[in-house]
Amino acid sequence: MNNQPEPISAERLIEAAEAILLAVTEIAETASGRYVEPTELLGSELQPQILCDFTREEVSQATVFLHRMGMLPAA
Repeated sequence: MNNQPEPISAERLIEAAEAILLAVTEIAETASGRYVEPTELLGSELQPQILCDFTREEVSQATVFLHRMGMLPAA
């Protein structure tokens, strides 16, 4: 049995990654530069509007991608 999530398309991954970078920048600007893990923003009062079009799984996969690329700090 495979418990791995279904991978999202490359296009959707890039769209989610771009939204995440904008969201964490927005949060850092309002939170004195503090980094907040993107998946922690989902459903919180801090969640930027730009993340509303993405599922939790899409944000999760794009966050992992951005961490691998070194574009987000280590969690």
